[in-house]
Amino acid sequence: MFKKLSLENFRNHKKFEIDLDRITVLVGLNGAGKSNILEAMTMLSFCRSFREEDKRNLINYDQDYARIVGDDLEIFITKTPRLFMQAKEKGISRKLSDFIGLLPTVVFSSETILIITGSPSDRRRFLDVMISQINSEYLRTLISYKKVKQQRNNLLQRIFQRQGEEDELDFWDKELVRLGSIIIKEREEAVLIIDSALPELYQSISGDSKADFKVGYLKSFEGEMEEALRRFRRREIASGRTIFGPHRDDIIFTLDGRNMANFASRGEIRSAILALKIAELKYLENIKKKSLRESNNSAKPILLLDDIFSEFDPERRAHLGELVSQYQSLITSTEESHLSPELLKKAKVIEIVNNRRF
Repeated sequence: MFKKLSLENFRNHKKFEIDLDRITVLVGLNGAGKSNILEAMTMLSFCRSFREEDKRNLINYDQDYARIVGDDLEIFITKTPRLFMQAKEKGISRKLSDFIGLLPTVVFSSETILIITGSPSDRRRFLDVMISQINSEYLRTLISYKKVKQQRNNLLQRIFQRQGEEDELDFWDKELVRLGSIIIKEREEAVLIIDSALPELYQSISGDSKADFKVGYLKSFEGEMEEALRRFRRREIASGRTIFGPHRDDIIFTLDGRNMANFASRGEIRSAILALKIAELKYLENIKKKSLRESNNSAKPILLLDDIFSEFDPERRAHLGELVSQYQSLITSTEESHLSPELLKKAKVIEIVNNRRF
């Protein structure tokens, strides 16, 4: 069980420490700093915030650095003389690809709905974070793919400006296809596993025994990736960017054959998101890790719930309560009344007022 978290100059927390229990509930008004504590947990988990892209904004506004320490894990971020982040395990610096996944977490927040209703990049990010937490090779491949894509984009722009030759693309095309094929294969396998669990989960949560909730992977090209790059080379040169590959793929959620992003009601989306998060927890818990962290495979992920109980009706809150009882959970809420008396009896309740605990 994850036991202790301390923050220094992280968001609005200059100095903050908390001892965690099996179920910990943080209660406080909006702006008190509750969500920042969950945000710090995701930094320890996958080295990024679940709601903020620019790491500079994670550092307290009048400080130059921030530090997050949880049990044996540490993240240090500084913004001067340049933005820099360091990850440590037991005091030893680790590459991010070796650090991510040591503390698997699943986040459920108001932003989670964007997995279904948001942009393709929101859905790709969900899938990439999930897979990366159990597969360090996948994460390294993602990093390499991004670098190759950038090099290829630079070359496309030089060719358009008549400062390069088309045949120079051959090498970068092969690298892009090699890395992209690995990413697509892992994503498709993950989507199949998630999809196999979704219909039954959704039916249980929604109460609709005939509902067919599915997820599918949609590639940005037809046929083979290498063929698509070759066929549309002139178009890519004109645009100066790579327009085919896993960085442009999407994940489609359907309910009874219809795209949920376009047709689902608010209640249907809430049921779908809850089903998806349960499937994500089971995926992280059950899939064998393809890395040197194989020995940690039995560890359950930590469930992070950011003021989500207020968004659900009593029936869906009951499903959330069952979920919380199965995993170590860190929960935020503006009011205790949003949580059931049964859940509160099992929980350690901490009041957060002006980024201080009481």
